[in-house]
Amino acid sequence: MGFVMDEREIELGNLLAETLMAFDKGRSADVDRLLDNAGDDRLELVEMVELSLTLRGPSAPSSEAIEALAITPPFDARSWPEILTEARHAQGLKRPALVAALAKHLGIVSPDGEERVRERYHEIETGQLDPRRISTAVVDALGDILGGMRAVLDATRLNPIGPLSPSISFMRDGFDDVDGMVLLDAVMAPPAEPTVDERRVDELFGV
Repeated sequence: MGFVMDEREIELGNLLAETLMAFDKGRSADVDRLLDNAGDDRLELVEMVELSLTLRGPSAPSSEAIEALAITPPFDARSWPEILTEARHAQGLKRPALVAALAKHLGIVSPDGEERVRERYHEIETGQLDPRRISTAVVDALGDILGGMRAVLDATRLNPIGPLSPSISFMRDGFDDVDGMVLLDAVMAPPAEPTVDERRVDELFGV
């Protein structure tokens, strides 16, 4: 009988070591499998695991875990102008193509409404609009268009907008793309009463 008990204890000890190793590596499926392998001793193995974790206390995270955590959205230190510009370039999108897709996502179909979307998006990329004021509908649309990055945009709304690089902001002697020339024409033109779509776009962008 003593030999049987020793054999059982050895088997439980081995299961305990393997379970703790799987737990430390975040392999939850392996943890479940090992607990199932304990059969009738599952409850005892669970108690042994809990006791072992309690006695050793919290372990220091590995360098891999720290690096993985650092690249998650809440730890992204970039501002929206940088994030959006990089994401647009990564998707191979020129700004007019992105604006057209954004207007379609928002249900804006009139030329004046799409032009307003173009103006407001330019202001986002050049750090002139506060991300905290931009509607959920715009964040959802941008997240979809730019490859499912809604969580990143949501987590970086509060990041400060610092000095913009020449590739993001327009330069003193001109603009980085044709959108800037459209904006320049708009600035020089006399103000007009906004249309229904223009007012709707302004509201969506928090203006």
